Amino acid sequence: MAERFTVRFYMNTPNRPKNDFGFFDDGVLEVGPDAVTLSGKVHRSFRFARQHAERIEQQNVWNAWSDRDEIIFDCRDGNKLRTVGFTVSSPNDSRRIMELLPMQQTKDYAVRQTEREVFYDRIQHWSPGSPVMWTILAVNVAIFGLMWLAGVYKNPSTTALALVKWGSNFGLLTAHGQWWRLVSSMFLHGGALHILFNMVALVQIGGLVERLFGSSRFIALYLLAGVCGSFASLWWTHGVGNSVGASGAIFGLMGGLLAFLRNPHSGVPATVVKDLRGSATGFILFNIFAGFVYPHTDNAAHIGGLVGGYLAGLLLARSLHVPGARA
Repeated sequence: MAERFTVRFYMNTPNRPKNDFGFFDDGVLEVGPDAVTLSGKVHRSFRFARQHAERIEQQNVWNAWSDRDEIIFDCRDGNKLRTVGFTVSSPNDSRRIMELLPMQQTKDYAVRQTEREVFYDRIQHWSPGSPVMWTILAVNVAIFGLMWLAGVYKNPSTTALALVKWGSNFGLLTAHGQWWRLVSSMFLHGGALHILFNMVALVQIGGLVERLFGSSRFIALYLLAGVCGSFASLWWTHGVGNSVGASGAIFGLMGGLLAFLRNPHSGVPATVVKDLRGSATGFILFNIFAGFVYPHTDNAAHIGGLVGGYLAGLLLARSLHVPGARA
């Protein structure tokens, strides 16, 4: 008899389980001895979504993988593999589903999984956590809270002047001796949405980058990239701009990641390098494009931080190889 589980499908977006069948939102997974059945809403271009069910023979299910509440597996359709992914409501459901799915793996997938495990073992050995990233996030949020209480954002017409008093990168002051503003402006934000987007990006990117570089090198990378972003903003506005935000430093983390992956002796397995490089490149291109589309975006700081982070990353990158461990 088939066991039934409530799942949630996602459209194909970064950091979400892939879904080649077009399912999205809430759905149902049924796993029986002979087949796996997926049912839920299916996205259709330029038309309303419709209910759909997909039945897959157990013998055609390959490469099942789980990470806490996320599950991904491939379905063999002739010589082609189609991927489906979803989240479940509890780790217990995840474990049970993995027990019911076949454990057969394609050769390429087995290599990729082995390399993922090696990579995870290596970063666990060198940097099991990311305390600096969380400290930076806490400092940014605390400063924003103090500015909110001080009424900086109460009147939009006076916010820019208030930001100058708190240490923004105001060219007329920065370029005339107050160089500390290149750093202080990295911890200020222009509003709630500004800090929200930046802190979400910091959490998504910063944890991995800190574990790759190590905490002390991560601090250096973050500050150097942020200062480069501030310099670029100052130069682009000819010394008369007024900028704030952590985005230059965050772009620098992406640049540092690309520099780390460029090192053939980094200790990051080839399949992981490919995956991370693809994700980083997509993030960078999308956000730089968005910076040209949306007004008031400091793309100069983004690009300056990216370049600065890449150069700093070349100098600060280390090897993740563990002496005596498996290659």
